[in-house]
Amino acid sequence: MPRIKPTRFVFQAVQLVRPCEVVAYRITEAIRAGDVKVGERLPSEQSLSEQLGVSRPTLREATKLLAQAGVVQVLPGSSGGIFVISEAVPPELCGYPLPNLPLDDIDSVLEARRLFEPRVARLASIYATPTDFERMRDAVRLSEATVVQFKKRKITQAGAQVMTMASTRFNIAVARATQNTMIVQMMEVMLRRLELVRTLAVRELSDIALSTRTLHDSLLAIESGDPDQIDAATLARIGLLETAWEQAVGKPLRRRAILPSALKRA
Repeated sequence: MPRIKPTRFVFQAVQLVRPCEVVAYRITEAIRAGDVKVGERLPSEQSLSEQLGVSRPTLREATKLLAQAGVVQVLPGSSGGIFVISEAVPPELCGYPLPNLPLDDIDSVLEARRLFEPRVARLASIYATPTDFERMRDAVRLSEATVVQFKKRKITQAGAQVMTMASTRFNIAVARATQNTMIVQMMEVMLRRLELVRTLAVRELSDIALSTRTLHDSLLAIESGDPDQIDAATLARIGLLETAWEQAVGKPLRRRAILPSALKRA
């Protein structure tokens, strides 16, 4: 048998994840989506471990990770428990590790977003429930409140993170409104890829109220159910982020024609 040369393919390193980290991801997922808010107490240790299907020692390790990150606080006693004290979740606790993405590949993420989000918004307009719309409105209200806070001064890093969180919650609410769990998972991965981009881009805006306005316009468009209005509002929101990102990095994004004209009319 002739000697066969080994493949030239280079495998990416595997990032191992401990069970307690997986538990922490599940908790921060709910916090980032707005399902669990600051000031709320998580279920008791016994109840939460049963809900998550893990042992109490594993849950304690996860709680310790979250407490060290300043996301939760554990108080002893009969009136104590695990309390959410911050919605600012560090990237390493946002979910399973993703392969490293070079800065130059941000163009690919933003291009995928242009292809993905308008269609998701269209589907959401068809299947959204009153609860879904209320979640979208909550996200818009969070953005509006942040704009008021920084109306007369430049937005801080913490303020930019809250604006990004509002945008994240809106996107997750729209994805959930499709009633399609795969779309929700795809949206969550894309949002994690865009976290740095959006936080930096918000600080480049001459007026952060522009971000809130595009969020509000997207909500109105989805409520209207009009496909053209949905596409226009979604792409305007994406375009605002792209322009701000170009200002932040000092170079233009790659912009290719994504769909043939026949598909655009579909």
